[in-house]
Amino acid sequence: MPEMEGSELITLYSDVKTTNVRWLWYPFIAIGKITLLQGDPGDGKSTLMMNLIAELSTGGATPDGQAFGRPQRVIYQCSEDGVSDTIKPRLEKSGADCRNIAFINEEIHSSLTLDDERIRQAIFDFRPRLVVIDPIQAYLGSDSDLQIAGRARRLMHRLSLWASTYDCAVVLIGHLNKKENSKGLYRSLGSIDVVAAARSVLQVERDPEDTDIRIVTQIKNSLGPSDAELRFEIRPKTGFAWLGVSITPSEERKPELPMFETKMEKAAYLIKDILSQGDMRSVEIYEMLKEEGISQRTAEDTRKSMGVRCYRKMKQWYWSIRPQED
Repeated sequence: MPEMEGSELITLYSDVKTTNVRWLWYPFIAIGKITLLQGDPGDGKSTLMMNLIAELSTGGATPDGQAFGRPQRVIYQCSEDGVSDTIKPRLEKSGADCRNIAFINEEIHSSLTLDDERIRQAIFDFRPRLVVIDPIQAYLGSDSDLQIAGRARRLMHRLSLWASTYDCAVVLIGHLNKKENSKGLYRSLGSIDVVAAARSVLQVERDPEDTDIRIVTQIKNSLGPSDAELRFEIRPKTGFAWLGVSITPSEERKPELPMFETKMEKAAYLIKDILSQGDMRSVEIYEMLKEEGISQRTAEDTRKSMGVRCYRKMKQWYWSIRPQED
């Protein structure tokens, strides 16, 4: 192929390695992507997310039984409720492990905005699997940030980049506008660029026949079937409970893992995924890889080829992909 002028700017699609979409919760929330959860105030958006966060923090499962596996870290940034008297009690009531859930203290770090470098730094330091911003409107530099198309596009592009770079799912919780006769995609506050950047859009509404029941409809999914729906209830006496999930049958199914040509390639993928959450004891890693058919010898050979650091602490060996501190 002849040399093209300015070819350093060009990447051939033939040089791109195909990867599968990975899901935190199929088909609602994808890893490395933005999900928009929207609804009217008081319809239970935050309560829904707190119960999902609780399951994720303890290594539980989604409402339809998809296991999260090991406990995962979460950043839950919420401006509308008190940290000590509302958010933490709600998380504990949901059964969350609060040791795996963090936030940026806005009493110390004030004027936090959606594309704030401090959010990126928090993601880099804590390495969460899920980041929730609740609500999106509270983290704007001005009311016009989402109304102006160019500004909204830049905000969402930066968030998308962070989600992809740090391998986490980002959920933005937003209120609906007053255009009740409009289609769901046009009821989001702000420019349509916000909806365009989200790979999945979930809309919460009350069941007209029983207002204690909430119906969550997936009105957009760029990565899979979009006719998915889930239900939950919030009743004065019994509180929160999941009621069920329905997904329209599709030939497209959730991939458990990408296809690998060799055991070492699979091991490298898994080791990177495991250590993206932080350092871990080697015995635990060996056990997790064993469940995926990876022998200890293959795991060790892969670790060395990847340059994964191994160190001893309290008579235990740990693996790390973090730079070694001086």
